Amino acid sequence: MTLVLDEEEIWVLECIKEAHIEKGFHIRDVIKKAKAGYGLSRSTVYEIVGYLEFHGLIKTNKAGNRELNESIVYSVKCPACGKEIPGNEYIKENGRAICEDCYLEGHQRIKFADPVAVRSKKLFRKQHGLEGTEGLTELQKEIYDFIQEEGGATPEKISKLFKLTLQETRNQLAILRHCELLKWRKMGEEMYMVPFDS
Repeated sequence: MTLVLDEEEIWVLECIKEAHIEKGFHIRDVIKKAKAGYGLSRSTVYEIVGYLEFHGLIKTNKAGNRELNESIVYSVKCPACGKEIPGNEYIKENGRAICEDCYLEGHQRIKFADPVAVRSKKLFRKQHGLEGTEGLTELQKEIYDFIQEEGGATPEKISKLFKLTLQETRNQLAILRHCELLKWRKMGEEMYMVPFDS
């Protein structure tokens, strides 16, 4: 069974990696880093280091110093999506260990209200003689056709129907907005994406 580390355990592990020198690491250096970087108390660091030692992730070397045991496999639970990821594949951001998908989703947002994007998309489409859904991906065409048939839909409904995350859905809708195929319209209490010419 693979060892699954929680957020505080990852913080301490990161501090250990920073404090690690050729001969191992000293616990006081880890405590200083954990306190300054994450606000962890001395007792919490000792408790977590003891836990990591118990599971073999930290071992005592021949010189009698603690060091990381690189042969122990562990995983991390992404706090954003809950997915378990191998310990060497997480991305550290703002003190959190997240998976690559959540990192990319958080950094690849396409803005809806972007006049420059609309203008450049219009110029590109005009220069290449693209009209309507020409030049769109199959997914974008399917989303557009669905909204055309329904007369409008919320991003949440599209997300569920097409099995996309909400951010992926918003990115696809933003591209359709930049092509001036869709626009926002308030219907009742909710915002819907509707055909641009409606």
